[in-house]
Amino acid sequence: MTKILTNDLENKQFSSLLEFMRSASNGKLAGGGKRIEITRLTNKRVKFLLRKFLHTNHLSEYNVLARADTFEIIRIRPEAKSKENERLKHPMPFVPIPPPPIAVKPRLVIEWQGKPPTKKTRNKK
Repeated sequence: MTKILTNDLENKQFSSLLEFMRSASNGKLAGGGKRIEITRLTNKRVKFLLRKFLHTNHLSEYNVLARADTFEIIRIRPEAKSKENERLKHPMPFVPIPPPPIAVKPRLVIEWQGKPPTKKTRNKK
């Protein structure tokens, strides 16, 4: 016997879950309050059906929590933002400034020592 606890679901969602489980499974269902008990289904199949129900009804803020023979549909609550983190952030993000372009690459610069070399003259024959 597998139990499904749905304390976080609203009444309308619970009734649609009950109808979905009846139509999608061949196991015996017993419901009381916001609890459903299922027999003749594996835990893997029950978890699959619960996730499928949440996905098809666009209930992305809910998730399935599995414990032994009990599955619980819980609402995922996002963590509250702390004001300390907002104070620590710099108002302008740091962007490194690229160096200015150089006309001639440093490896191509030749430093002359003394006089420049003389031009070679060609002898015509």
